[in-house]
Amino acid sequence: MAMTSYLKVEANDQGEIKGDCSQEGREDLIMVYSIDHKVEIPRDTHTGLPTGQRIHKPLQIIKHKDKSSPGLFQACCSGEQMKIEMKFFRITDAGKEEHYFTIKLENAIIVEMQEYNPLTFLEENKPYKDMESVLFTYEKIIWTYEPDGIETEDSWKAPKA
Repeated sequence: MAMTSYLKVEANDQGEIKGDCSQEGREDLIMVYSIDHKVEIPRDTHTGLPTGQRIHKPLQIIKHKDKSSPGLFQACCSGEQMKIEMKFFRITDAGKEEHYFTIKLENAIIVEMQEYNPLTFLEENKPYKDMESVLFTYEKIIWTYEPDGIETEDSWKAPKA
């Protein structure tokens, strides 16, 4: 079962860009409803062999409009660099919530923001909020599987051998 993840943004000029989460232990974080991210290696369509270096596509999150929105738009307009930390949670077999995965981005910038809301005249959309899509690019990404401390990273400035 997918659960909401939580984002912490530390901008180089603005400092921490705070969200509106009030849940104990997650105060001022940004609630993330969806993430979409892709890393790929170009390959020859006939042989399947790689033809170049890996390509990191922008990491996209979906969030509701909140007090972080103006700061995120400011960072997008100015190209301000930031550090990003996103924590993922799940329910264990014992029924407890567990922080099980973390993504960190270093020297990230927001390359696109889009505001949208669902069609408000449709009854099924009544529970939904005004939403935003935020796309980040970055110099370095670190993926960590928390229960076992398994971590890997990739940096565009450090070519893979």
